[in-house]
Amino acid sequence: MIKKVIMQGLFLVVLAVVLGVGRNMVAPGGIPWVGDWGKVVVAEAGDTTIAKPASAQPDDPPFITLEQATALHNDPKVIFVDARYAEDYKEGHIPGAILLPFEMFDDYWAGVEPKLPKDHKIVTYCGGSDCEMSLFLARLLRDKGYKDIDIFYGGAEQWREHKMPMDTTAAPPAGA
Repeated sequence: MIKKVIMQGLFLVVLAVVLGVGRNMVAPGGIPWVGDWGKVVVAEAGDTTIAKPASAQPDDPPFITLEQATALHNDPKVIFVDARYAEDYKEGHIPGAILLPFEMFDDYWAGVEPKLPKDHKIVTYCGGSDCEMSLFLARLLRDKGYKDIDIFYGGAEQWREHKMPMDTTAAPPAGA
């Protein structure tokens, strides 16, 4: 009896998989078998190539190169905002960057908002070309009324690879 129930359940699972695969194959706009979720699109900007995620939209804030990020880092009216988790921030972040984890935005926003004047340029970044939190955070800040935002998609990974200074001080707790 139990063997019959198990066989019927297995049959239903196999049937569901076959029907799902078949439907996906004939459906317009079906889910691709091999995803390009980590794909990096490279856009030409004059003599410079700028990496951006495949999910970037034309109305997103601009993406900047390492060279542009380095130049902006020296400007006191530019604030770098790290979209990663506090643990990643402590392992190494761009000096002077403020921690505002995209995935914990509501927990941190009250403490961070006073540190982000709307008349300053903001540069968001995260881990590197496999991380889109800088893009998502830039969109969220734009929705909150910030107008001058850039996205450094190369992030902490590219900053570190080019031997730029990194800070390893711990971030303040959420809400502080």
